[in-house]
This record gives sequence, structure tokens and C-alpha cells, in this order.
Amino acid sequence: MIEVRQLMAEVIKKLSETTEYNQYHTLLERVKAQPDLYHRISEFRKKSLALQLSDNVNPIQANNNLQNEFGDLQNNGLANDFLVAEHQYCTMVRSLQEQFLDGVGISTDFMEE
Repeated sequence: MIEVRQLMAEVIKKLSETTEYNQYHTLLERVKAQPDLYHRISEFRKKSLALQLSDNVNPIQANNNLQNEFGDLQNNGLANDFLVAEHQYCTMVRSLQEQFLDGVGISTDFMEE
């Protein structure tokens, strides 16, 4: 188990050296320096996640409503850059998670039912 933990520490260290990680964290700090903007982005992220996890009858309309409600963020360069960087970083982490789960043989078929 010690070897596995050491390997995980190495993976985490390598992850922190990626462009995706660094862009996300750099932009996160810039956004946090503007509390009103950070709060607005946080509201969007919460509602977006809730929408993604819901069994909404009309997800396209719900997403359009969300985009309209937070249209100001799309017009704010910093907010838009942060959301793009967050998406890229999360996509990378999700890919690593999928590779890990596939590699260790944990069945996740039940998630697709």
C-alpha cells in the first residue's frame, strides 16, 4: 500500500504541473480577487451542477434559461476564461478517473442503468 500511495503522490505532483491545472488555479485566484464576480460565478456553478444532476423534463430549455440568467458572465472575459479553464481541468480529471476505474476493474455498469 505504501508504494501505491507514493505513486499517487507522484501523479498528483505531475497533475499540478499541467497547463490545465495551472490555468485553472491562476484564473481562480484572479476571480477570487473580485468577490462580487466570484460570488456570481459560484451561483452559476451551483445552478449548473443542480441542473446537470436533475431529471429535468426539458433540459435544453432549462439550460437556455440558465444561460440567459447568467449571460453577463459570458460577456465578462475573466469569468468566461475561468469557466473554460475549469471545464478543461475537470475534463482532464474525469478522463484520469475513467482510466483509473477501467484499469483497476471496478464495475461501474450500474451507473448506466
